[in-house]
Amino acid sequence: MNILIKTPLAIILSGLFIPASYAELYFPPEMVSSDGGGMADLSHFSADGSQVPGEYQVDVYVNQQFVYNEKIRFEAADTRSLKAGTTKDDTTLVPCLSRKMTELAGIKTELYPALAGLEEGQCVFPMTFIPGSYSAFDVQKLRLDLSIPQASVRNAARGEIPTERWDEGINAALMNYSFSGSNRFAGSSNSSSYFLSLDGGVNVGPWRLRDARTWSYYDSRYGHKQAWQHQRTYVERTVIPLRSSLTAGETTTDSNIFDSVGITGVQLATDDNMYPDSMRGFAPVVRGVANGNAEVTVRQNGYTIYRTAVSAGPFEITDLNPMYSSGDLQVSVKEAGGYTRIFTVPYASVPALQRQGHLKYSLAAGRFRGGSDRYDDPVFSQGALMWGLPHDVTLYGGTQYSSRYLALQSGVGVNLGRLGALSADITHARSQLADDSRHIGQSLRFLYAHAFTLTGTSVRLTGYRYSTRGFHTLDETALKNMRGRLSDPDLLDENGEPVRDTFVDFYDLYNSKRARLEADVSQSLGDFGSVWLGAYRQTYWNTQSSSDSFQAGYSNTLGPVSYSLNVGYTRQKNENAPSYSDRTVSLSLSVPLDRLFSSGEASRHPVYATFYANRSSQGETAQQAGLSGSAMDDNQLSWNLSQGYARQQQMSGNASANYRGTYGNANLGYSYNKDWQNVNYGFSGGALLHRNGLTLGQPLGETSMLIAANGAPGLSIQNEPGVRTDWRGYAIKPYASSYRENRVSIDSRTLDDQTEVENGATRVVPTQGAIVRADFSVQRGHRVLLTLNHDGKPLPFGTMVTSGHSSSIVGDEGQVFLSGMADSGVVNANWGSQQRCTARYSLSQTDISAPVVRLTASCQ
Repeated sequence: MNILIKTPLAIILSGLFIPASYAELYFPPEMVSSDGGGMADLSHFSADGSQVPGEYQVDVYVNQQFVYNEKIRFEAADTRSLKAGTTKDDTTLVPCLSRKMTELAGIKTELYPALAGLEEGQCVFPMTFIPGSYSAFDVQKLRLDLSIPQASVRNAARGEIPTERWDEGINAALMNYSFSGSNRFAGSSNSSSYFLSLDGGVNVGPWRLRDARTWSYYDSRYGHKQAWQHQRTYVERTVIPLRSSLTAGETTTDSNIFDSVGITGVQLATDDNMYPDSMRGFAPVVRGVANGNAEVTVRQNGYTIYRTAVSAGPFEITDLNPMYSSGDLQVSVKEAGGYTRIFTVPYASVPALQRQGHLKYSLAAGRFRGGSDRYDDPVFSQGALMWGLPHDVTLYGGTQYSSRYLALQSGVGVNLGRLGALSADITHARSQLADDSRHIGQSLRFLYAHAFTLTGTSVRLTGYRYSTRGFHTLDETALKNMRGRLSDPDLLDENGEPVRDTFVDFYDLYNSKRARLEADVSQSLGDFGSVWLGAYRQTYWNTQSSSDSFQAGYSNTLGPVSYSLNVGYTRQKNENAPSYSDRTVSLSLSVPLDRLFSSGEASRHPVYATFYANRSSQGETAQQAGLSGSAMDDNQLSWNLSQGYARQQQMSGNASANYRGTYGNANLGYSYNKDWQNVNYGFSGGALLHRNGLTLGQPLGETSMLIAANGAPGLSIQNEPGVRTDWRGYAIKPYASSYRENRVSIDSRTLDDQTEVENGATRVVPTQGAIVRADFSVQRGHRVLLTLNHDGKPLPFGTMVTSGHSSSIVGDEGQVFLSGMADSGVVNANWGSQQRCTARYSLSQTDISAPVVRLTASCQ
């Protein structure tokens, strides 16, 4: 056996004593150990890059595309595999995959009967079955590349994750809670208010039960009141084969075709989140022809959004994920010889547009659920369908039905290329209103979107709706009265004070809506900033009055300073309600002080100086200047100080702080003006009951993770401010992306001298509403540099030593480094063909306090 050694000394010697073309120098084992008979088995290191067989946590890539992260066993490659070229690395190892791993990698196992016929759990090296394939293992990056002919791999959209990897999560009970309080001191007008929100649920397999309730209390000179309010209760689950979600209980219908309304019933609807980003929304099919092997690149507004290799002949790209809803696509086809052809695919989108072949639907049935007691609760049903056709055309339609209402809608959306995107639909409705009058009418709607690339203008969405005199919506037929207010006119705010009435919730079914025009436009000015405007106008049949709104703004930067100027106008006018109008002008500035006074890197705890000024048409003016920033290691503490002046209230001030911690969040604030002082406070958090007990943390999102770190407390989670493992080693990662791969990792800076993490990162793919468990193999114990002797001599170089979960290789003079060691225990050593010994060790109190314990033991 020869051992390959690549060191600076070896390179120098090779240049002095052997030809320059020979770059490797071999030494016989005797030069490592004079005791050749007691030499450890170093055959795995006898060639450059060779590694020891065993389990490695690796990222698996198929044809340069990441597919999953998995712990995989690697075995020593036989001579036939090495000669066949099925491995393209120097490790002399081959991956041992299960048949399930092979299928998850997208390999068409059905094309190879010998591969498909293997038992599940049996070690598979698929490269031996698939001609032209090979594997490459990069030990330093812990990356395994599988190169497989395209014909042997399933076609999948970019970013698509096999449903077998979707994790329905653990069985658990959860509760989010949020409490806020406010005490105002204003002499005889003192008041107090409190608010509590409870949002709980239970997860069992794919089923999610959710319930939300609130409690409010106020006490003021107008009286006091407390009340519990039930918001919703529903059960939900994913229907993976249909790429849909099933919901039963109190929920809302989707808004793809009709306006969303509350419902107590059942709904089955397509969930676009189940599709990869490259298949969501609308994108045109890019078609072209390559004269030979070529690289196709697609750009939008200067950004590269897609790149792939194609073979000679026609090609289609169906999994684009545009950055913008409008903006032509520039497609370049670079041939192998270097010649490049460029062409343009016009593109714009409106919400109705779907990709070719994509079918989106929703079905709902139940009782109407209004937002106040002004509504009745009729039984109704609703269905909607959107179908993407060739040539960038989408057909859509739907129906709503109840005993007093029937509506039918049909429409078409089309990508007009350079002219933008347009959809148009018509709704025919028969209604019976609260006075039992019957009406028949139609509503015609247009939606338009476009981006003018050359001028930088983006018409994000412009809509026009025209309704005939007899057209009404489902929620209007559910109203108990023909005119009135949707809310209580004597409503008090959270402080028990009367709410300023603008009559925006006034309705009159005798005066039906006629036309509505809305627009949203932005214009880039390059180095001079950008401007935007949004506007709408609503007119009515039986009056010349209208409701209008206009908002416009300009924003730019001057060095590190960001500023914006905004103007607004609102008019609410109806013959049956008092008119209301308001005009406002505001200016805001933000200055990062660390960048203003320092030319170096940005601070970990940036501080911003802010200024805001506002003036309304009622003559009210206000200015406010302040400072805001963050503090602590993870920026989990944010703070704000401000001082203002208003014509009506004179001087005012505010100070507040928000903290995100391991067991929840807290906030505290103080504000004042010449008439009152106010203290507000609150706390919020989440509680998760699982098979290992109760874990407290920050409020949980719709989809969350339970971090399990094997009893290691105080470990931080990267990119999650304030999230640390509790005294039992558990933590809640509040938010996770459904049906997407979420990478979660331990911040190694928070590991102490007695803690080691075998793999500091893991990946999970949760379904909607799941609580996914992310386990980390954490070893708690001491770091020991142990010198082992056997028969009065140091153990041979290369001896394998194990103790519990820790293992390592003996180096010079019998020394071996082991981590995660208990206060006392046994180590096992193995070298040569059959030579073994064991040694006992025990750490004293003095040893335990040292970062690295040095011991000597005799191995018997």
